[in-house]
Amino acid sequence: MKKEYLLLRELASKAYRILKNDGIGRLLTVSRNYLFGQKIIDASAAGFGLSPDDLEKLRLEKLREECHAFQYRPKISIVLPVRNIDASQLGSSIDSVLAQVYDNWELCIVGDRATESAIGEWLDRCHQKDERIAVQFLGGCPGVSDLSNAAIALATGEFIGFLHSSDELEASALYEVARLLNKNRGADFIYSDEILLDQSGVPVDTYYRPDFSPDYLLSHCYIANFSVIRTSLIHQIGGFRSEFTLVRDYDLFLRIVSKTKRVFHIPKVLYLSKRRDRDTGEAPPSSVMESSRNAIRDFLSREGIGGEVCDTEHLHFFRVKRKIIGNPKITIIIPTKDRVDLLKRCINSIEEKTMYRNYDIIVVDNLSREADTFEYLDDLKTRRGIYRVLAFKEDFNFSRINNYAVHYASGEHLLFLNNDVEVIAPGWLEAMLEHSQREDVGCVGAKLLYPDGRIQHAGVVIGLYGGADHIYKWHESQGLGYMGHTVSIRNCSAVTAACMMVKRNVFDQVAGFDERYRVGFGDTDFCLRVQEKGYLNVYTPYAELFHHESASRGQSPQSDPHLEDTRRFMNRWQKIIQEGDPFYNPNLPLHSQPVQGQRVF
Repeated sequence: MKKEYLLLRELASKAYRILKNDGIGRLLTVSRNYLFGQKIIDASAAGFGLSPDDLEKLRLEKLREECHAFQYRPKISIVLPVRNIDASQLGSSIDSVLAQVYDNWELCIVGDRATESAIGEWLDRCHQKDERIAVQFLGGCPGVSDLSNAAIALATGEFIGFLHSSDELEASALYEVARLLNKNRGADFIYSDEILLDQSGVPVDTYYRPDFSPDYLLSHCYIANFSVIRTSLIHQIGGFRSEFTLVRDYDLFLRIVSKTKRVFHIPKVLYLSKRRDRDTGEAPPSSVMESSRNAIRDFLSREGIGGEVCDTEHLHFFRVKRKIIGNPKITIIIPTKDRVDLLKRCINSIEEKTMYRNYDIIVVDNLSREADTFEYLDDLKTRRGIYRVLAFKEDFNFSRINNYAVHYASGEHLLFLNNDVEVIAPGWLEAMLEHSQREDVGCVGAKLLYPDGRIQHAGVVIGLYGGADHIYKWHESQGLGYMGHTVSIRNCSAVTAACMMVKRNVFDQVAGFDERYRVGFGDTDFCLRVQEKGYLNVYTPYAELFHHESASRGQSPQSDPHLEDTRRFMNRWQKIIQEGDPFYNPNLPLHSQPVQGQRVF
């Protein structure tokens, strides 16, 4: 009996830590993944007396104590526009605010006259029950944006959070926001993760978001609930705009990030959204898409970004196609060793399928031995103006070979390219250059496919499989990935140098590749050092190439790197490995690939 007691006490202690740090949703995830084939232990059944509900009560009580110790206790105003909803549905939303462990809040509810006649008296009683609840009704035919702006006008808090009618906040939502603000007083915009529930309250999907990814936001409105924004900024931009009612949140977020880059993400589920029935008054998708395009166009105009907003094959996903500024030169650097068939295919695909013409190519021969290789390289030497062939007569060192070639490069932009890649379609070079030319961008990576069409590279996640690896390997190329990752231009911590573009001046700022990385992780280390300098790294799915995965040298260096390279990388970047890749949510798996349409509860 003592043994079982100690086991249960240990389990309860672990459960409490998970609840305290990550919430009940994460506890359920861990429980289902690791305990008895997805069954949750009922401690009370074993005589211990602690159920998950008991643990949750303990956690919330502890958080209430911590709230009183906060040095900074800002008032957070929750705005709640309501119409066409009954008291029972609205009651769950209001109850979720009343249940908050952080108590310095106010709830600003604004409805139309129809709402007043239906549940006005009930709302008045809510106000009488708790004076932190303010209620107002508008005459005429106000839209949701009008109701929201009226609720904002009622707000007296330093920050405003947004709640939709019938949705709910997790009990520690405002605590988590206040906790973050105590660590980051300058935060202007905070958002969290959320779970989507069906009408019976059963989870049907989760939205585990990355930290702020400005390029991802222009591709898809990945930020939604729970969102909290500094009140002064909302007043500064004029609140919601009625002409963008169909995408009012998206338009608001885009205007806010034009004013501030102090955007913070809480990687915890703080919001429970309810799936609503479609009705005849719902706007058609084409209208929503057009409104989204207009919001993005407005952002581009406001930021002085030349380009166009293009639809994609996927609903609610867009491509911002930026205008190339001038005609900058690109130097393409291709290391090679024998397997001239691969090199020929690579170069032929560049020549035949590249529309952008201001480029040259440096081929670096690393100890080739075959006669047909030398014959082809000699032929390249005769093609004046575009090709240059260098001999690197040392043992293979990925980083040193590329650094050596850069000394001879004349381009403003450098494109590092494996000899075993093959261009698929025109426009690939422009798709990379449009981001490499940006002052805020460091490295740009492409979408690489295996010969059978499955994904080989769609960005690198730090911490995946313990070190770093490509995300969505072996997934179908036409799939969306989790929350559209594979089809969106988005920011990531690293990309592969099998096809990577970077400005020459950025390359020089970090002194190129670290030559201590001979085989693996040299490109990932390079990207992380560029990111340390404050640059964004970008993955674009619009530069698509086949990658035959190091066919000229056998096993992929990244998947089976040199032991010393691995040790060096793990030691140098242990902080980000332990804390988590900012562009990959810690609730997503690190020992398997995310599954398309994955539901993690």
